[in-house]
Amino acid sequence: EVGHLVLTDNYYQTQALDVACHRPLYFLDGQQRLMQWLEGAGRLHRAIEFLPTDDEVTRRRGQKTGLTAPENAVLLAYAKISVFDDLVASDLPDDPYFNRSLSAYFPKVLPENFATAIGRHPLKREIVATVVANTLVNRMGATFVNFLAAEAVAKTADVVRAYTLAREIFDLEPLWDQIDALDHSVASVLQLDLLSKLMAIAQRASRWMLRRRGKATDMPTLIARYQPGARELRAHLAEWLPAQAQENWQQATQKMVDGGVDVDLAQQLSALEFIFPALDLIDLSESVQTTLAFAARAYFEVDSALGLLAWRAQINRLPTDTLWQTQARGSARDDVYAIASQITQAVLTRYPGVPDWAAQNAAQISRLCRLLGTIGQQNADLAPISVALRELRHLA
Repeated sequence: EVGHLVLTDNYYQTQALDVACHRPLYFLDGQQRLMQWLEGAGRLHRAIEFLPTDDEVTRRRGQKTGLTAPENAVLLAYAKISVFDDLVASDLPDDPYFNRSLSAYFPKVLPENFATAIGRHPLKREIVATVVANTLVNRMGATFVNFLAAEAVAKTADVVRAYTLAREIFDLEPLWDQIDALDHSVASVLQLDLLSKLMAIAQRASRWMLRRRGKATDMPTLIARYQPGARELRAHLAEWLPAQAQENWQQATQKMVDGGVDVDLAQQLSALEFIFPALDLIDLSESVQTTLAFAARAYFEVDSALGLLAWRAQINRLPTDTLWQTQARGSARDDVYAIASQITQAVLTRYPGVPDWAAQNAAQISRLCRLLGTIGQQNADLAPISVALRELRHLA
């Protein structure tokens, strides 16, 4: 069993490297920033570790190449060390919620028979920090913690808690396991794309938690607040989605199935785009004192009336060659969800229903649709999308 634990960790480390090498330019700016931060903190000497200088990174960016696999391996190790150090210095290892990480470190027979003794282990905090750091960095990559911590002005422990909430609320771990099980049965490129999809939803949900729930540390309460709603939304998605959204969902599902993915897994993965609003919808339904079903139906009607799926598609066209571009695209996408939630709240509190709201704002909605059409005919650019988002906010 000890050997299995070691080999499992090795598997996930290799997988993390595969994902990084699969999208070298996407990660390059974040990797450069991580190296700069580690150097500034006195935790890394690039020359000693044969990692590229900033000038070399610039040269590679121009040549559309990124870090090599060995360089990624070195940076992954340093990221784990950095996260570990920060966690040990925080109160996270003392959080009872993370005791499961302590148990996971040992062969099952030990926590089953010596749980009390393990709880008093002199290296308990270090063990928890090790397991949490390994698990997170293996799943989310070397740059995730540094990226979100800088973006949200948060500490490492805050990012870890936000990620853990995202993973639990959206039941991502079982999906990760099912993607892992696709080894040798689907094309590796498809498998890496699916892993990247889960990483993206985990990052977006983690960002939401950091922005909306700040430095909240009561993990069980937050999971109990959001997880049931996310599961309810997933269970009733086929009933609550408008026809066009359902068609898009099925098309995305079929594309994965055509690549060899099981239908059920494909449906769950393609549903994530529609389930993500659950976080806003749960807060919204509580705010206006209605059911999640009623709020979700109204939200998806608003989404459909405004063609927000097309808005998100345009935002996804934006380049992510630099960290600033990546942050800008993420913020724009988050804005679409937030504005949709605000509009839905206005509909639920000031109008008999979505059709009445749409009729009263028909001219503005029509103008926004024309604006979106114009944007779609141009090269991907943040400026017109920012203008469109400002106009969209006026409907809230």
